[in-house]
Amino acid sequence: MTVTTDLAQVLGLEDYLDAAPGNTRKAAAFAMNDIIGGPAGLGVYRKAINAQVNFPRDYLDDKRFGMDQRATPDNLVASLVARQRPTSLARFATTGAIGTKGVSVQVKRNGAPSRFRTGFLVRLRAGSSLDGGNVGLAVRLSPGTVLNKDVSKMVHLDANVVLLYGPSVDQILNNNVAESETPVVIDNVATEFFRQFARLQSDG
Repeated sequence: MTVTTDLAQVLGLEDYLDAAPGNTRKAAAFAMNDIIGGPAGLGVYRKAINAQVNFPRDYLDDKRFGMDQRATPDNLVASLVARQRPTSLARFATTGAIGTKGVSVQVKRNGAPSRFRTGFLVRLRAGSSLDGGNVGLAVRLSPGTVLNKDVSKMVHLDANVVLLYGPSVDQILNNNVAESETPVVIDNVATEFFRQFARLQSDG
């Protein structure tokens, strides 16, 4: 999912553009880039995502959720993009050892751990994990095993051994986080815009 902010539509900048087009566009671009890409924008979304999902510390770095497009005075649009690849369930493991059956995982931040009695952690070769981790959570499927996903589309380590995955960052962002937090971010951008505009006007 991409969170896109078009400040011209949000704030209604027509009066400012008529009075001081140059400073208005500069102030808007400064505000969008400073806020949306910083703690009062990207940081707000990250905090909300981490409040829902038990991602490892520093998992939501710029590679997995970061600035995709920066605003310019001629194009007052900025956007954030979240990784769409599913997250290995091994990232959420609370107990378990490499090669030993029995792994507990906690996906929801405030949820109870789930126990995979036949699951086991396994070291992966480069390219085996969709989200780049070098440890995966695998299960060996016995004949007739039914999963809630199409097994043919899962990552297979062997004919009947598959890796298990949880939600992607994109899914969590799309699950109410973007909708609930965007008004807060827009308010932060608006506050910074007025500050930047006043500064530019006084400097001029």
